Amino acid sequence: MTTTASKTVLYAEDDENDVFFMERAFSKLKLRGALHVVTNGRDAVDYLAGVGAFADRMKHPLPDLLLLDVKMPRMSGLEVLTWARAQPEFHALPILLFTSSTQRTDIETSRAQRANGYLVKPSNADQLAVFVRRILDAAATPGVGGNILDLAENQLRGG
Repeated sequence: MTTTASKTVLYAEDDENDVFFMERAFSKLKLRGALHVVTNGRDAVDYLAGVGAFADRMKHPLPDLLLLDVKMPRMSGLEVLTWARAQPEFHALPILLFTSSTQRTDIETSRAQRANGYLVKPSNADQLAVFVRRILDAAATPGVGGNILDLAENQLRGG
């Protein structure tokens, strides 16, 4: 990701309220067109693979960043993560679990599958735009903290 204007973010989230607040955050950042939303894990995989309804790469460009909720229908965020990391073209794609789940097994699985971070959604919707800006900035900086994006105050780590 080279510039803010060129960022494409795929957000896989089944909660309509969370989608609304994320769209609002991107709008506040003047990045509304950068956000592409799917509402289940299967659609996230189809989007990444460019199949079915997502075959048109002009309408559905490959993302520069993938944000996954953990608990979704059809495929969980962890299953999407596992699938994506098994595809050579997505080895370097920054993938964050962006969720309200704090279950230790979810955190450990995300680490084992090479997620770039496991972040808890902010409880304050007004702070989401600031948090999204920090995520985008961290994702745009190659090699920050090795494989983990540098957002430690909101990142859960296994261990």
